[in-house]
Amino acid sequence: MQAWHCIAIITVSILLFIYGIFRNEIEDHVYEQEVDRAITNAKASGEDRNKIGENSTSPNKEKILDSPAWAKYEVILKCKDSKQAQVHLETIKGASFLKFFLNQIRSSATASELIFSPFKSEFFSEDEYSILQSLFSAHTILEDDTVIHITCRGHTSKSTKLFATLILDSYKLARQQEEKSQPLASSLLIQYEELTLLEEQIIFLKEEISTETNDGSTINVEAIALSSEMMMLEQELAQYKKILLEIDKLFKADKPTDEYLKIESFSQFGMIDELKNTIHQLRSMLVNQELEDVVFIEVKKNIETNELLLKNEVANAIEDLKAKTIKGMERKKTLSFRLVDLRKSEGLKDGSHTKFSLLKELEEKLQSLSLQYQKSFTDWKQSSFDVVRSSFAE
Repeated sequence: MQAWHCIAIITVSILLFIYGIFRNEIEDHVYEQEVDRAITNAKASGEDRNKIGENSTSPNKEKILDSPAWAKYEVILKCKDSKQAQVHLETIKGASFLKFFLNQIRSSATASELIFSPFKSEFFSEDEYSILQSLFSAHTILEDDTVIHITCRGHTSKSTKLFATLILDSYKLARQQEEKSQPLASSLLIQYEELTLLEEQIIFLKEEISTETNDGSTINVEAIALSSEMMMLEQELAQYKKILLEIDKLFKADKPTDEYLKIESFSQFGMIDELKNTIHQLRSMLVNQELEDVVFIEVKKNIETNELLLKNEVANAIEDLKAKTIKGMERKKTLSFRLVDLRKSEGLKDGSHTKFSLLKELEEKLQSLSLQYQKSFTDWKQSSFDVVRSSFAE
């Protein structure tokens, strides 16, 4: 091989190397522009979806991540009827499921990285919820409103298929864990909130009636018993309140444990009295008797141990006192409501108390709505769907 052959080979190698570096820079630049465009579209689409609402059954006209560089994976669900399809649709797109879905993704570092890493930037560092909203869409079609089309998008085919799989798995898990007091479907949530509001109105009205003087002429044995128990509870609660107020003053003043023992009746809680007497006896041994060094040290250790036990017992007694106070207040409310129910019959008969009529109306409405909600929730829990298609979109 001649010398010019070597020079030509070296020159060509250098040119190819420079061209490779230049091409990589161009591709990286194009990729960065594509990611920035995707994030901007995702943000805009998320805001538009919030404005449109969760109950729309038409396909989203916004082209979210509509680029050949992004993979699409479609899942088609077949429901029993259009009503069930509508409820499933609003649930999949609803805030409750999206929050649950986001937590499921975050629980896996690998899944979170695959799905969210292309969108990670200073602007989107804490806005994964909006990104999640933009990465998939769901809608029914006019030709068959029992079918739900879910389109998932991602940076790679691997992340997109994972995303679609996670949606179905998370949705099934969310429905399994769903409780009657926290329904996933927004329509059911509205019904439950209406029930809660009615219950609060009834409680408020009963509390209002219970504070008023009972002018009823009927003497009822059960009413007398309820009134008697309520009076005893009021006395107990007054004593508890007095003790708790004194404890609060000592706590704010950062007083030592011995100061708490001076509170009247406080030593009756738990083992406070026994521990206090034990410590007093041990201290008397140190003062009134001449003890050997070994015994003296042992007595001091016992005093320290019992003082620590006393301190813990005081804390336990305070918690026990709080628990008894709460329980007593709840019991008092229950008794007062029972007394209101007894008075209601008499008040409805003579029509002298318009609040009883309002109470009866609210209770009947609550019963009717409760039955409706029970049926709706039962039907919802029994509803199902079949996955009729799950594949990449061309």
